Amino acid sequence: MKKVTVWFNRGLSQTVHLINGIRQSLADGEEMRIICTHVSADAAVAQVADSFAIEPTGNAAAYVDWALEFAAREKVDVLIPHSYTIALSAAQERFAAIGCKVLVAGEAATISLLKSKSELYDVVREAGGLGIEIPPYTLAADIEQVMAALRAYRERFQTLCFKPVKGLGGHGFRIVSDLGDQYPHAHNGDFKPLTMPDTEAYLFGEGSPIPEMMVMPYLNGPEYSVDCLAEDGKLIKAVTRVKFPGGIEELLDDCPDLVEQSKALTELLGLSGLYNVQFLEGDDGTRFLLEINARMAGGIHWGIFTGVLLPYWAIRLATGSATAADIPEPKTGIRFNRKTRKVVSPA
Repeated sequence: MKKVTVWFNRGLSQTVHLINGIRQSLADGEEMRIICTHVSADAAVAQVADSFAIEPTGNAAAYVDWALEFAAREKVDVLIPHSYTIALSAAQERFAAIGCKVLVAGEAATISLLKSKSELYDVVREAGGLGIEIPPYTLAADIEQVMAALRAYRERFQTLCFKPVKGLGGHGFRIVSDLGDQYPHAHNGDFKPLTMPDTEAYLFGEGSPIPEMMVMPYLNGPEYSVDCLAEDGKLIKAVTRVKFPGGIEELLDDCPDLVEQSKALTELLGLSGLYNVQFLEGDDGTRFLLEINARMAGGIHWGIFTGVLLPYWAIRLATGSATAADIPEPKTGIRFNRKTRKVVSPA
C-alpha cells in the first residue's frame, strides 16, 4: 500500500487529537505521513506532525501560489484545509494537476454562501423547506436595529440572543436575558449573558460599525452536531454528536431524522468532503437548523469512539484506497466526558 502524504494547514487546536485518531485508525501495513503548517512555531500540531512548516500570512492569491509550491515539493496527496478554503477550492484543478486532492466542502461559491446563515436559510426556503425547521430571526444592520429587534422579541420570549450573520464558531454570539448571569447554562465561554440595559453599552463598546447581526430567540435545548462525509452531493456517512447544556458530556447518538435532513442539504448544495451541520432544539422539542460549517468541526475527532473517524475515511476515499462500501456503520449510544476524554456509558 502506497504511503500517503496528508497536509493540514492552519486550523484548530483539536487537530492534535484528530491526528492521533487517524494514526489509531490505520490498517495493518498502512502508512501515512502527516504534514501540518501554521503561522506560529509554537502551534500544538508541531509536536505531533511528521513534518511541520511555517505558513505565510497575507492575501489569498499569494497563499494559493505558496501552497501549490509547498504541495508539489512535499508530494502532498491530500490537503485538508481549515484556512483559505474559498481560495483553495477555486484552485482545485491547479492542485489536481500536481496530483494533490483538496478536500473542501464544495465549490468556492458554495463555501462563500455557507458563511452567511441567512443566505443558507433563503436557499432552503426556496427549495421548499426540505422538511427542515428554520428558527425565527431578524437581520440587523446597526445597533439601533439590534435593539429594536430585541425589544420586539422580548414581548414573546424571555431569553434572546444575537450573533454575526457571518462568523466562525461562537465568535460574537451573546445571550440577552433579564436573569443575567443567573440564567442556567447560558454562559458562552467566559461571557455572561447580558441584560437589556447592558446590551446597548456592550454593542457600542465593540466599536462602530458592527457587522450585520442575526437577532433571535435563544434556543436552550441540546445542540446536535452532524459530522458529514460526502462525495459530489451524496452523503456517504454521518456521525451525530449531542451536546448538552454545561458542555462537559456529549452523546454519540443515532439521530436518523437529522441525518436525513443533512442528506437533503448535501444534495441541495452539492456538498463534498468533510463538513458539519448544526441543529438546536427549542423548548418544545423542535430541532432547528442552525448552520452548516463548510469545514470539519473541531469535535470531529470524537468519532473515534464510534469506530468511524470520518477524516481517515475521507483520505482513503480521496486516494482511492477505499470505497464508500468499506466504511463501517458508526456505533451509537456512546456518552463521553470532554474533560477526561473517556467514555462514560457505552451502548
